[in-house]
Amino acid sequence: MDKASAAVYVGIDRPSGRELGLTKIAGKPMIEHVLDAVPDDVEELTILVGGCDNPEGYDEIAERYLAKVIELGEQAVNDRRLIEFAVENAQGDRVLILPGNAPLITRDFATFLLECSKRFKAVLPRSPARNTIYSMASYQTKPIREFFGSNPGAGMDEVIKSIGGAIYLSSTSLRIFDERLGMFFRVLTMQDLKRAEKILMTRKPKRLIEL
Repeated sequence: MDKASAAVYVGIDRPSGRELGLTKIAGKPMIEHVLDAVPDDVEELTILVGGCDNPEGYDEIAERYLAKVIELGEQAVNDRRLIEFAVENAQGDRVLILPGNAPLITRDFATFLLECSKRFKAVLPRSPARNTIYSMASYQTKPIREFFGSNPGAGMDEVIKSIGGAIYLSSTSLRIFDERLGMFFRVLTMQDLKRAEKILMTRKPKRLIEL
């Protein structure tokens, strides 16, 4: 039986002390915009909280979205540690990982990432600068979990190369989901927050693209 999981990662902005996921944007906490993008066929949803002084602040949101909150603990994690933690805590055969400070992600894009993982061991978007985005991707959990267990020092580039079967999605191809490539936009400052809110308030509903 194929079971899909999803994990949304949130952290704290240490300079300002703001809990980024709980910062309101367009009338609701930023993390809710990302949680709303999680595909319907996800059976297990987790909110991964890193470096947070008050992880209980996410409990009410988690309850409404039928999710569980797991505290990562570290104030800062690299891609390897984040993906490893998400995979370790996922019960599904596939896991979708989304950043909690990317409120412009749409459900059709997230659904596409997860759907592709039925065929590929890793589904990895590439930004307009051609950087691979490991923390906004989907993975088959078994092969990557096994490699993590036997190679504790490997970085994500080595991990993906070793397990094989990955597909890289160019930013050009992803424009079918969002011409402005909003999925790559991260809210890190108040200016980012205002910009994302303006886009969200003017964005028109879009029909889900059939896969």
